[in-house]
Amino acid sequence: MKAAIFYGKRNLKVEDVTLPAIKEGEILVKVEACGICGTDIHIFNGEEGSAKVTPPVVLGHEFCGTVVETKSKLFNVGDKVSIDPNIYCGVCKFCKSGRPQLCENLTALGVNINGGFAQYAAVPEKQAIKFDNIDFAEAALAEPLACCLHGLNRIKIFPTDKVLIIGFGPIGLIMLELIKMYGADNIFGYEVDNFRKNVAKSYGVKVIVDENWEEESFDVVIECAGTKESIEMAFKKIGKGGRILVFSVPSPVVATEIYPFEMFKKEAQIFWSFVNPFTQKLAIDLLQQGKINLKHIITHKISLDKLCEALSRRFENQLKVVVQP
Repeated sequence: MKAAIFYGKRNLKVEDVTLPAIKEGEILVKVEACGICGTDIHIFNGEEGSAKVTPPVVLGHEFCGTVVETKSKLFNVGDKVSIDPNIYCGVCKFCKSGRPQLCENLTALGVNINGGFAQYAAVPEKQAIKFDNIDFAEAALAEPLACCLHGLNRIKIFPTDKVLIIGFGPIGLIMLELIKMYGADNIFGYEVDNFRKNVAKSYGVKVIVDENWEEESFDVVIECAGTKESIEMAFKKIGKGGRILVFSVPSPVVATEIYPFEMFKKEAQIFWSFVNPFTQKLAIDLLQQGKINLKHIITHKISLDKLCEALSRRFENQLKVVVQP
């Protein structure tokens, strides 16, 4: 089979490799679609603070496919499955206290273990979720959708909220769809890229604001850009009693300046969010039931041979890129 092997900073090669052998309790999945995540780009570029990987490894953690071999009693050949990549130990203090996302022994398919940038992947049965009537490319977005669901579960969204989303890459656009689903329609946005501005406007953003916009009465600010400026803007734009979700993955060397007294006066609540505990099944259910549509976020479908170009962000108007091995 063909697989994209990551050997180190900006060193990724598509090679012929042996088909993975599966063990008891595992399934062999023909990968039908695998989304490219910002984490994949961080790893590819060797950026400080990116997920800890030990090359060589097959990246790609947003994937789905078809079961072609099984040593599991839960799955049959031909089943369509979405993969939750995050594997928790189940025995550390965080797992035992219901916070597995903080697992002291967390590993992930496509990060520490071979993942979805390949024609086939070996997957533990507990990481797979069956689905039926979803396009494979959209089903690949279940993992980032699940992460966004976890983030919004932390802050709660109410139909009466006035919301500001900062950054309209794939994550900001997924947040937009979820916020609309929760019934809020007073949604504002901040984005510097004209293509992304237009997509956000087309899908329900009321007003695109700029950094000089004076109004500071947002009930909720969701930060999805990961820069010093975007994080500081989130703190500046929150209103009294507001809730801030810093959802992006900023570089560990980014330092921000905030004024605690301002947050004190506003009694603002600040939240961070990490991965997708308990939400992957909900993400699949929402897609299957048509409660949320993410097809417009997919701008490119590519082969493995184009993966380095996508990881280098060489495609024009690039949002979510889906690899079809």
